[in-house]
Amino acid sequence: MRSESGQATIEWTGVVCLVALVLGATVAFVPAVDGRSFGSLIAHSLVCAVRGGCDSGDGALRAAYSAADAELVRRYAPNIVYEPGTHTLPIDFRRCRSHSCSDAPDERGLDVSRSTRGGTPAAAFTHVVRRGGETFLQYWFYYPDSPSTFLGSHAVLKHLPGGDPADHPDDWEGYQVRIGPGGSALARASSHHDYQGCKELQCKNHWIAWTGWTRVSKGSHAGHIPYRTNWQVAPRRRRGPAQRSVTGYTPLYPGRDLDERTTSAAALELIPIETLDPGALGTSFAITPPWRKEVYDDPLSDSTS
Repeated sequence: MRSESGQATIEWTGVVCLVALVLGATVAFVPAVDGRSFGSLIAHSLVCAVRGGCDSGDGALRAAYSAADAELVRRYAPNIVYEPGTHTLPIDFRRCRSHSCSDAPDERGLDVSRSTRGGTPAAAFTHVVRRGGETFLQYWFYYPDSPSTFLGSHAVLKHLPGGDPADHPDDWEGYQVRIGPGGSALARASSHHDYQGCKELQCKNHWIAWTGWTRVSKGSHAGHIPYRTNWQVAPRRRRGPAQRSVTGYTPLYPGRDLDERTTSAAALELIPIETLDPGALGTSFAITPPWRKEVYDDPLSDSTS
């Protein structure tokens, strides 16, 4: 009789071969699909089918929401891309509130879903709101702190009375999806005191077409949806600066640089805020947690506090 370890090796080899075949077919026949996120989804799903026990919180989603809403929350969960220099993963604050159990290597091209120490899984807290025929899906990311890194400012500001105001323990950032009655989807990400579609100023507090990706800035964890703005420059007049106007936006996959580190949506543990117990909801944070923010009940609010 064959041993279980031998059987597992055969199964694992089969999974690897199948993933290679499927990804090869994806590249050959579906060039419009973002290969990195789609490939991660296939690999994650196939490995879980063989090994079992890695639903990434989908059971909790089904317990918290209707079957339709649970499917939406998983379907629109974001793939995350990190600005170089970002070590921390978004995590479950009930498991970890320090860098010792939340950091992972900042390696270019790496797709990571667990911290280096302790294997803490990357996680997002979820919330569903329906308003005026639209469905709003909220994904909230917890980080142990928010150190300021803008042009090395923290090295100076930390010595001032009161310290660096941008440097504080605990950090909550959000990514939100807005689904219209016809199924169209828009997205935005929290960024300091506002929300961003694309990263540029004209996208402040604007929703932009959903791409499946959000990008996390180094230090502050401020977010935006990775897009390149397309500009039209009018002929320069005799006096005054040249006039520019936006002609459209081009999505970037996964972010500004194809080699930036990522966390695939398929591996993200999803935790419904609706299922948190009173003890968790009563946790003390240095900043306002999602369930006490204005936008939690009013999904069209532009307030992040």
